[in-house]
Amino acid sequence: MLRITTHIERLLFIHDCVIIPGIGGFVLQTVPSVYRKEDHTFAPMHKEIVFNSALQHNDSLLTGSYMQTYGADYRKAQAMVDEDIAEIQSALQQYGKAALGTIGSLTRGEEGQLIFHRGKADRFDVDYYGLSSFHFPALPPLVFSEDREAEFKRKKDMFYIPVNKRFIRGAVASAAAIALFFLISTPVKDIKQSAYTASILPCEILLPKTTTVAEPESETVAIVDIAKETPIPPATSQKMYHIIIGSFPDQEKADEYMAGIDQSLYRESGLVVRDNRYRVYIRKFDNRQDAETYLSVIREGEKHKDAWLFISR
Repeated sequence: MLRITTHIERLLFIHDCVIIPGIGGFVLQTVPSVYRKEDHTFAPMHKEIVFNSALQHNDSLLTGSYMQTYGADYRKAQAMVDEDIAEIQSALQQYGKAALGTIGSLTRGEEGQLIFHRGKADRFDVDYYGLSSFHFPALPPLVFSEDREAEFKRKKDMFYIPVNKRFIRGAVASAAAIALFFLISTPVKDIKQSAYTASILPCEILLPKTTTVAEPESETVAIVDIAKETPIPPATSQKMYHIIIGSFPDQEKADEYMAGIDQSLYRESGLVVRDNRYRVYIRKFDNRQDAETYLSVIREGEKHKDAWLFISR
């Protein structure tokens, strides 16, 4: 039993769903971060393993893992998977419980249903590695003593006049310029008296013509249309829900399977490729409710009773 457990654990690092044919599927479900007010604890976002007994079909993930690990062909790898599944079913039949390592364990209920008991699933949170819960206690209320309360009241009676620092710097610079002017100006005793005598020449000769100072050109302000310059956020990709009826390790087998599909009944059939798996779908939807409704309808028939839902972007 340890052999199949090792393969399930390894596949859960890559895939969000691993199915044990005839028993059920293990699905990784993302749990958002939460804050527990009663103990002031923050829990980070993480993933939890849930068990779905309705997933009974063979998606060949376990078979492919056996083939890669042991260098076996498809037939031999499938026989090894069937052997390990038989051991799990035997343990459930004989002891009512089957241990699956760190994943958890399966037990039989009173009505014969399978009950999954989750183990330590933190190791499968590759995207959130290193995040852990932490405790942040609330700060105690601020209590004023009599002295601090009196000081606080005195501060409320004070008036603060805001002063512009640029204005202060300008005033200091002006005072310094005036003082410098008086320091370097000509002393009174050195002034020539002839400079203050009257002149018989006309004022037009003595005084230069007044020149007209042109006004500076006004700066041109560019007006930008914010609505035009604002980048349009890219459209988010939409989830698509595919009704899968077959899963294959290469495209040749998938094309061969599709050749046998009646196109008059399933005109929207096609292939969706992900993680080196070629999955054949007969119809796809952009709404999950419509996809699940259609899936329940085609499962009533014997031909597609193993059909399942695949979500992609």
